[in-house]
Amino acid sequence: MSNLSPSRFFSFPPVSSSVLKNGLKVYVVQRRELPLVSIHLIIPCGAEADPPGRAGLAHLTAEMLTLGTQKRSASQLAAEVDGLGASLSASSGWNSTSLHLFGMSEDCQRLIDLLLEIYTEPAFSPEEFEQLKQRRLAALVQQKDESQIIADERFQELLFQGTPYDHPVYGTLKSLPLLLCGESRDFYRRTFLPPGSLLVMAGDLDAEVCFRWAEDHFPSAVQGSQGLGPEEAPPPSLSGVRTILVDRPDLTQSQIRLGHIGMPHAHPDYLAFEVMNYILGAGGFASRLMRRIRSDLGYTYGIRGSLEPRKNSGPFIISTFTPTETTFPCVQEIFSVIRSFMAQGAIDQEKEEAVSFLTGSYPMKFETLSQVAYRIIQAELHGLGLGYLARYPERISTVSIEDLLRVARTHIHPERMLIVVVGRVEKFRREFEQLGPVEIMG
Repeated sequence: MSNLSPSRFFSFPPVSSSVLKNGLKVYVVQRRELPLVSIHLIIPCGAEADPPGRAGLAHLTAEMLTLGTQKRSASQLAAEVDGLGASLSASSGWNSTSLHLFGMSEDCQRLIDLLLEIYTEPAFSPEEFEQLKQRRLAALVQQKDESQIIADERFQELLFQGTPYDHPVYGTLKSLPLLLCGESRDFYRRTFLPPGSLLVMAGDLDAEVCFRWAEDHFPSAVQGSQGLGPEEAPPPSLSGVRTILVDRPDLTQSQIRLGHIGMPHAHPDYLAFEVMNYILGAGGFASRLMRRIRSDLGYTYGIRGSLEPRKNSGPFIISTFTPTETTFPCVQEIFSVIRSFMAQGAIDQEKEEAVSFLTGSYPMKFETLSQVAYRIIQAELHGLGLGYLARYPERISTVSIEDLLRVARTHIHPERMLIVVVGRVEKFRREFEQLGPVEIMG
């Protein structure tokens, strides 16, 4: 068992941890201000483990955990949770599956017993599976014509083509109808409590009591449990600028996504890149892209650059929208802002404002029990360690002006970008051919 000491730069909440005999890591954060508890069971396996052609399987499997156990039907389980004034949810992201219960601390024992029942004794009712699948399909049908979602999905699909990350976490209209309840049940069995699983509990509770309960009640992983998704597959390399235009003749505005593969969250340059990107594109009206593209030129109401944190390399994306007639000029200006930053770097005032915002807003990411648990989960899943959380403000403060220029030149590649535009292709196709080959999608 260990206790993490808080950093002098940030009062990180004390975390007690223990590794059980079965290998399960348990983290307990005692926060006694309110009589609440937030309980999270994390399985280090997500949509990256979806078999080929079975996009959405991990996500459906996660939600099936909430739709009944071998002791209770879906409606009975919902009534039990509601009767406790609690909430229950389950979801799957790229690198993990999460089962979450939130409720009153006086019901803590009942909640953790219920969590164990939900995870170890799921019903996987074929009827509930079909209903869930139909609800998911109906939601996808509703959003299939939303240009923002089309742009996001096409960008991710093309950027990660040929890797386990080339599909939406929630599946597609093509993949979901093929999924069977038996496949979901088998997926659950293959990924039962694999190495790296976490139990994170935060709130008005006693750490020693939690450790003893988990040691006495949590089972070992089943023999042959696979759990972890594949090792990072080398993404397809971009040579030059690749432009994909998705034709939607009825649109008066274009959705634009531009970027390339970034870096994993555990990369040594991640924090310096975070400061740099705040200045370049993530800092709202303080960012270079917002000032130039919106304030100076009026091409858009909003533009943002983001690096998605994942265990493996996530995407670096610049996202915006603009009227049809300014689609190509908008993309040209984005490239111009990027190249200008790579040539000159940031100024001291920009760096100080970025550091001030990132360190000043950091405590707000630990205000609720679920936020505290989420930060611990992300740190562990991404291989950062809990010390990363306590030292974050200190490390951000040590980023130098030279670091910002270095990470921009090292990790941004305007000569190897993927561009995806959803809009009235006939109005700007020829302009984009100036950048290189153009592909049209319907």
